[in-house]
Amino acid sequence: MHKLLSTLLLYVFASIAVFAEDVPAPVDENARYYIEIPKGGLLDFFKYTPMRVPMVSHHRGGPVPGYPENAIETMDHALKYGPGLMEVDVAQLKDGTLILMHDYTIDRTTTGTGKFKDITWDYVKKLKLKDNDGTVTEYGVPLLRDVLKWAKGRAILTLDIKRGTDFKKVVELVQETGAEDYTAAIAYTLKQAVAFNKMAPDMPITVGMMDADDITAVEESGIPSDRVIAWTGTREKSAEFYREIHGKGWRVIMGTLGRPDRSIDGQIAANDNDQRYLEIFQKGADVIATDRFWAVKQQIQNPNFFFFVKKQVTNQ
Repeated sequence: MHKLLSTLLLYVFASIAVFAEDVPAPVDENARYYIEIPKGGLLDFFKYTPMRVPMVSHHRGGPVPGYPENAIETMDHALKYGPGLMEVDVAQLKDGTLILMHDYTIDRTTTGTGKFKDITWDYVKKLKLKDNDGTVTEYGVPLLRDVLKWAKGRAILTLDIKRGTDFKKVVELVQETGAEDYTAAIAYTLKQAVAFNKMAPDMPITVGMMDADDITAVEESGIPSDRVIAWTGTREKSAEFYREIHGKGWRVIMGTLGRPDRSIDGQIAANDNDQRYLEIFQKGADVIATDRFWAVKQQIQNPNFFFFVKKQVTNQ
């Protein structure tokens, strides 16, 4: 029970805050760095290999001033700096509509009010999103359907399914939009991961692993090994622990995100020590989940990343 609570707290802590900081302009405003997965190739992409490529996971899609969390426009903006995964939050409205929304109310992030379980799309579609400073933007709350369509050929989504959201409906929408090669699920417990795997047998799932016992539990869970991605929390583990996970063929996602006064992102920014991101990768974290994507990418970007393509985008 203590270990379960610790894992849950790590997930909750990782979702509390988003970093506020001046962000440098991209080198090329019209460039985008896309990930293109060969058909049926997502499981191979997530399989650990010693020739591993460093990756960034954009917490809530990479919000910065002027670009609100969980928005297509925000994710597009983040791809001006380099490729990566997009961690986004999926919520279900009263009428069953699936949208992106982190909180259980829409008060903080939109121009509306209310709990998402009590409101419908007819109301939400008229609202505008606010950035993390509370500034109203021109962007609307996105439908999950539109996000899945956008992601194909651009970025891999890791879906954080909010409580009360029907995962089966999410899976059906992934299949309907043909986004299977660009979608993974986030599980908060091993029990939930097992349930997700039963509903979506081919979808990769992130599973919390904080010690060797967790590794054993995942191995014995019945989830096929090639569907597993290891989430190791928001504190660095030993290089030996990461090697043990790699020995199972699993990639490691480690979070540097969280409240700036407590997170590794906050420590690095306060000490002007961005090189630490490279050290974290070298220690064994394959994917760094962060609120400072621009800084991480500058440190770990690999020009030989054969899955991504740089494209010039016009008419934005």
